[in-house]
Amino acid sequence: MSSSSRSKLAIVLSGGGARGAYEAGIIHYIRTMLPPKSRNRVFDIHCGASVGALNAAFLAATSHDLEMQGKDVRRLWEEVREEDIYRRDKKALWEFLGKSGRGIFLNLLRRAGRGPHFNGFLDTTPFLPFIERVIPWDMITKNIRNEVTQAISIVATNIFTGRMELFIEKNPHTEYTGEYTSHFQKIEPVHAMASAAIPIVFPTVMVDGIAYSDGGLRLNTPMSPAIQLGADSVLVIGLHHRADPGKNIPFHGEIGKTPALGQVLGRVMNSIFLDRINYDLEQLQRINRIIDWGEELHGNNFLHDINEMLLKKKIKGDIANRGLKRIQALRIRPSEDIGEIFNECFQGGQNAHFSSFEKFLVRFLDIDPAAGVDFLSYISFMPEYLKKLLDLGFEDARKHHDELKTFLDQ
Repeated sequence: MSSSSRSKLAIVLSGGGARGAYEAGIIHYIRTMLPPKSRNRVFDIHCGASVGALNAAFLAATSHDLEMQGKDVRRLWEEVREEDIYRRDKKALWEFLGKSGRGIFLNLLRRAGRGPHFNGFLDTTPFLPFIERVIPWDMITKNIRNEVTQAISIVATNIFTGRMELFIEKNPHTEYTGEYTSHFQKIEPVHAMASAAIPIVFPTVMVDGIAYSDGGLRLNTPMSPAIQLGADSVLVIGLHHRADPGKNIPFHGEIGKTPALGQVLGRVMNSIFLDRINYDLEQLQRINRIIDWGEELHGNNFLHDINEMLLKKKIKGDIANRGLKRIQALRIRPSEDIGEIFNECFQGGQNAHFSSFEKFLVRFLDIDPAAGVDFLSYISFMPEYLKKLLDLGFEDARKHHDELKTFLDQ
């Protein structure tokens, strides 16, 4: 059965820097541990923000070989290192200090006509060549053209307007009914790099002359684009743990003492990558219940008749654009606090993994190792830390084994 004639299954991947290893752990479980029918179900629509955009691109590019996908997605995250994402040697440190110091001095002299001296704390020069190498980008277009999969959507934030925009590649049979600013074009590495450009930490990325930053600023868990691309069911993978009610939340810091800048930055990062998916899921459930009530009251033709009415009256906007229908969703999110997982690795001696540049950054941002772990957990690619995230994703998927099987077999 071609992907265009079956119910559409979407995967939605959240942003969160290095925390994206958790998503890879779940995909690895799906492709290696579920029964054949379930693990061989292709995602028709791939949506991602920030690191989720990179994982979504990898899944779309490897959707023609799901066995390979399951193995390689884990291997990629086991092998990625900071050097693949940003420069961290002493030369990078001295260039940062020299450029920043010179820029501040010239700004104090009020010399006009000079460009900004600060684009981000980290020099991400290695990032683009790395993702060009590890993701077969041309296969995204080939898989969409061959109807192995149907669409991919990547969200980024336009710095000049402050609004989110979508970069979408899809086949001609797939209609996008949303109202976000959208660019329909071949998905390339620069789009994913723009979506993953963590504000202040990473430089903005230019796409067709426009500066873009992290897609998580506006839509960290991009469920809406998946629905607007016609998804009938959506698997959502979040990167934020939600503590059980009544459970003590870890307290880092001292009462009466001003928090360090690094701790504040960590909370800002958590806010940027906040999982705002609850509202979308609640709306989806409300719509499903209304459809159930309508069919109970008016019969099985209720859904058909209301969509015919919307079409006849030429009503536009959101639901009317795509038609009213039931949409199923399954969400998986970390069963443990990822910040605390990083803290265990960091306090366990993994801080020795840090280069001179990272040690300088810790001191410069006044990051207290006991309190600023949230910030570091987004940008650190310590092997032990990534392995723990991969294993956590794998085990959380195992806990949802039956749900995943039922969901993917639809």
